[in-house]
Parts: sequence; structure tokens; C-alpha cells
Amino acid sequence: MSELEAAMITENEPERDEIENSPAFTLAVIFIVLFLLTICTLGVKLLSLLMVSRQTTTQVVPLVDIPTDIPTDVPTAMPVNNFPIYFPVILVESVSVSEQIWKVTNINNLGYELDGQRYDLATFQRIDSQDTAEAYCINRGWDTPAIGAEYWLNVEGIFTPLDNSHPIQRFLRIQNNGTSLYE
Repeated sequence: MSELEAAMITENEPERDEIENSPAFTLAVIFIVLFLLTICTLGVKLLSLLMVSRQTTTQVVPLVDIPTDIPTDVPTAMPVNNFPIYFPVILVESVSVSEQIWKVTNINNLGYELDGQRYDLATFQRIDSQDTAEAYCINRGWDTPAIGAEYWLNVEGIFTPLDNSHPIQRFLRIQNNGTSLYE
């Protein structure tokens, strides 16, 4: 080794000793070691949780036999739900929606008599043709619709308003001989 190389080595050694003995270097090494230990610990815990969740079996829920002979006059803790169930009406033939929409063209107050009672009589026109139909009110005392109000004619022959936001009169279609479809 030449003297120049030996001088360079001896000059760098004190700096290296100072860096290794400094408090910042010691804290950085401790921080790195703690960080690596934390990652390893979390990894082991995660793996143990995954293994435990795979080993758990599904629990069988026992069936409860509800007695059917509960007296109705005794209050019970079991709720009683009496909700009406409405099933959809399935059309036998294909009918487009526009064929079922009608508009009111005329209202004759108490213009229809049935079984000694007077009902409002409405004239409807289909929106896509010149077909007309007459119908009498079902819900007496409800608001009568305005001329031009749109109604939907269902399979049962009942004109129901398209806007159901408030109680507007419904009507039952009258056949040509003066009787309703379901009399």
C-alpha cells in the first residue's frame, strides 16, 4: 500500500466512527428494527385470524314450531301482520300500454242510475284512436277528474287514474247494453 492510500484510510476512519456512534444513527436503527418487528407481528396475527375463520363451522339454526291454536282475544308478544296481498294481473293477450290509456272527454254528474242509485257518468276516449267508452263512478264522494285527465283501463274494466297522488274517482266501464262488465 502506498502512503497516499494509507493516509486516505486513516482520514476516513474517524468520520465512520463518528457516524456509527452518533445518537441519530442509533435511533434510526432502533426505528427500523421496531418497524420490521411490527410488520412481522401483524402478519402472524393476520394469518392466525385467517386460519381460525376457515376452521369455524356454520351453526345450525334451530327451527321454532309456532302453535297455530293461539286464542285471538289474549294479547301475545308475537306481532300479527294483516297486510292485504295483491297479485299482478296477467294479460292473456299482448296489449300495448298506449291501448290501455284513455282520457276523460265528458263528465255527467249523477247521469247514470243503477239499482235505484245515481252515479257520475264519464265518457272516455282512447288516446291513440277514436274509440270511446262510458263508465260510472265506483268511489262516490271522491273528487271528479278534470276533462282531459288520463286513465288506465285494466283487465277488469276499471278506469284508474294514472296519477295516484290523491283520491280521484275511479270508474267501472259500462257495456253497450247499459250494464257493467261484471254485473
